[in-house]
Amino acid sequence: MHILAGLGTLLLTGATLTWLWQRNSAERQRMAELMGLPPVQDEVTEEGKDAVRDADRLWQRLMLRGQINGYQASVWQRFWYLSPGDSRPYLRMPFCMFAFRLPAPAPVQLIIEPQGLAEDVPPLVSRWSTWQTGDPAFDVEARTTSPQPAQAAAWLSPELRGYVLDFFKRFACDDPLNYRTDLRRAVLGWFEVETMRVTYTTFGQTDQASAKRLLCAVPVLSELARAASL
Repeated sequence: MHILAGLGTLLLTGATLTWLWQRNSAERQRMAELMGLPPVQDEVTEEGKDAVRDADRLWQRLMLRGQINGYQASVWQRFWYLSPGDSRPYLRMPFCMFAFRLPAPAPVQLIIEPQGLAEDVPPLVSRWSTWQTGDPAFDVEARTTSPQPAQAAAWLSPELRGYVLDFFKRFACDDPLNYRTDLRRAVLGWFEVETMRVTYTTFGQTDQASAKRLLCAVPVLSELARAASL
């Protein structure tokens, strides 16, 4: 009886894992179709410490790659391990990261987060210097940080602020009531200008719901990439 019960458990576990894999594959395929980006066939993963945040470890996998608005675009499934020394998969937080590659290094690095993100996921808040833009409507919605605050303040134009503010106010073309109050700002996500790319990161799996937010971020990423390329 014990042997039969064990075999039954193994079969049930195998069937569940197969169903989850098929469901996730179907969601990723729908995401690829919505975004017009083909799935990546080769396995590309990255792992390491996040130097900008207090998260213990970052792991990510390339999912989609193609062209959008003339930029090389990619979508990554990203996980942060928030507890020091803990690598248990079920404790990591899933995010989607959408990136436009820049043709040349950006003149500044900066991160634009929704105000209150620290209340949702404190380890993922940027540790760079915070500064006010002087635009009250923008500053009440966004927290802006940079290792080069003086240069970033001059670079973040009213046009750029307008794109980001519109995105945050519309909750990334999504309905905040779909999510728990303590996760809404993580779902809303944040923008980052890195050395060779601009990115948007949102809490969630690689599925249709995340695809909707990533597509909504295209105008902001395009404007960030255009400004960074001048």
